Amino acid sequence: MLKVGQMATTLKQHAYEYIRHGLTSGNFSAGQRLSPAALAQDIGVSPIPVREAISQLHSEGLVVQIPQRGAFVREPDREELAELIELRGVLECNAAARAARRIGGAELDELEDRLKTLHDLVDEFAASEEKDVLAPLGRWMLADLVFHMVLLRAAGNRRIIKVIEETHIMAQMFGYRSDYPEAWANLPTFFQENYKVHNDIYAAVRRHNPKAARRAMAVHMRRARKNILARFDWLHQQPDADSPLVRDFPDSMRRLVRDIQQRNLQRCHLHPEHFNPHHHQELRQRLGTRDQHCFQ
Repeated sequence: MLKVGQMATTLKQHAYEYIRHGLTSGNFSAGQRLSPAALAQDIGVSPIPVREAISQLHSEGLVVQIPQRGAFVREPDREELAELIELRGVLECNAAARAARRIGGAELDELEDRLKTLHDLVDEFAASEEKDVLAPLGRWMLADLVFHMVLLRAAGNRRIIKVIEETHIMAQMFGYRSDYPEAWANLPTFFQENYKVHNDIYAAVRRHNPKAARRAMAVHMRRARKNILARFDWLHQQPDADSPLVRDFPDSMRRLVRDIQQRNLQRCHLHPEHFNPHHHQELRQRLGTRDQHCFQ
């Protein structure tokens, strides 16, 4: 039987692991307030071990505690964000080259499907007079994420998959906006240029040309780095945190991104003969619709 002290330590450790997993997986957004009472209810413990767990996470630099306000998820600084983007670039450039060597017909078809979705979105945005950038960006990001996850699956590198699983890097990259003021002036051009880099990657992979695929992905990663860091710099100059242009995707978007990542990673562990190209039929329908409930 556990003694009182041992039980308290066990409860604190349980709370710590729950919250830490939420932080690393993206379940808690950067800047989100961590309520001990709400977390205690979710975990099934009293608020005391939750507060102790939060204090430990604060000492590890994952949580910020503000007097009279509470504990908040720490936002990454610019250097950390740049390092994360660099890690993604290394993983994806290697994955693109490997995918070009070994991709099969079913995955090529799925990659082409995702590229067509991106192309259709470019046409849709060009014809639309929609002023709210959040909805079109959300639809684009989901289709874009699936495109990249297909490439990662096709690469078949278990070490790359393990890094993605442990860092949740794709969820962190695709769960947040990467647009900035220059893009808003001409969204159709922004999306058209983004489509082009994806088309170049697809064309190289379809030709089974590893060098060209790596080069095309490197161009894409440089563009992504520029956009993400430009938005980071712009955000830190804005006094109005409630502006529609400042507002990021809702938590529902991040949950969907995590779900897409997890489904694709699970498929990486399947034997090839179990591969089902129609596994994401429901997801394809969701990406092809104009239903914007996730982004409002």
